Amino acid sequence: MDTTPTLADPASDGTRWAGRRRFARVGRVLPVAFLQIVGTLLASRVLVGPGVGTGSAGPPWARHAFTGAVDPVHLGPLAIGFLVAGVVVLPWRWRWPRSVLLLTLATTIGYALVVSPRGPFVAALTMALANAWLRGHRWWVVASAGLAVVVLPTADAVLGRSSVLDLSAVLLCIAWATVTIAVSELVRVRLERVAERRRQRAEADRRRAADERVRIARELHDSVAHSMSLINLQAGVALHLGADLPDQTRDSLANIRDSSREALVELRTILGVLRSVDGAPDREGSERAPTAGLDRVADLVERARAAGVDVTLAVDGDRSAVHGITDRNAFRIVQESVTNVMKHAPGHRADVTISIGPDVVDLVVADRPSQPRVADVGSTEPLAPTGNGIIGMRERANAVDGTLSAGPTTDGGWRVAARLPVVGTDPEDAR
Repeated sequence: MDTTPTLADPASDGTRWAGRRRFARVGRVLPVAFLQIVGTLLASRVLVGPGVGTGSAGPPWARHAFTGAVDPVHLGPLAIGFLVAGVVVLPWRWRWPRSVLLLTLATTIGYALVVSPRGPFVAALTMALANAWLRGHRWWVVASAGLAVVVLPTADAVLGRSSVLDLSAVLLCIAWATVTIAVSELVRVRLERVAERRRQRAEADRRRAADERVRIARELHDSVAHSMSLINLQAGVALHLGADLPDQTRDSLANIRDSSREALVELRTILGVLRSVDGAPDREGSERAPTAGLDRVADLVERARAAGVDVTLAVDGDRSAVHGITDRNAFRIVQESVTNVMKHAPGHRADVTISIGPDVVDLVVADRPSQPRVADVGSTEPLAPTGNGIIGMRERANAVDGTLSAGPTTDGGWRVAARLPVVGTDPEDAR
């Protein structure tokens, strides 16, 4: 089947086109069916012009040249069957435009051969001709229209239903075929222009998005990456020169150095992804994952413990079963929750629980005071983190059609619970 970029099949555009596809295949056929079937039935039973009842008959396009009258035409089951069959095949015009054109041409010619045609019996053929023209089958349209111009206005004279060939009927048939092709070509050109404008807008949007990614990457590099590099360098120098420092101080400096080094690796990888165009990886980022997943939760917990936070980790299930954007977002939710404990509740103990089922993964990060404090007893103000942390976690959960809840606990702590599907769809991968 020949397809053209000027008129895309709605079936190729995914589920968001489902309603439009049904309307295009069936809804637009209904007026054509009504016009062809009902209009032809009514036109076949109407007595037209002077001299009615003289027994004269005429072509479908005009009154008889001599009597000026057209007698009623009796439509038998075969004629009605041809009328109905012509419109029944139209819903499949998108998938098989040439086959539908040939079938409607055959039913239209068959109707003209069975009875003296009258009325809009060419409505289905008109739609099939226009569809095939828009789909790129122009020679098929020209050949079919030519055959219709030859057969339809001459059927009455050839089969003896009329004593003379009506020239006006021939001219009217030629005009019908010409107008159908001309209007179809105008529509085709219009669709091409609309499609071209859409492509230009999409390309402009893509360029703006790429420029914005480069700008963000540049800003991150000039500010965050520079600062992280200085932190890593100064922590390394302090470790090198501070041989007589207390062990706890050296452990803190080592943790700062290692954490900043890992953050730099992730940041540089993200910068490479941001700088890439259309998902093409940079030279350095092509060999490492853009972001961490649940396989890095253990390292995250160890760094939190090194920073002085009492963190426990419990994992139930196979972490390798979680992948894609769900894996990355799950890690970021746990990371943000643990970071909030470190920032907002340094004296609390955090429990990280990850339960991986066949369909969903449940994440729970709950903190509570290690020892009861006087300030916590009867306090109505929970140790709630501020800023955009919870908003970002909820956005990550919503991005994979998951859920997230966060709120204070009765013992003065804070609890974050998220439920995510095991397999998530990355919006970038779905394009």
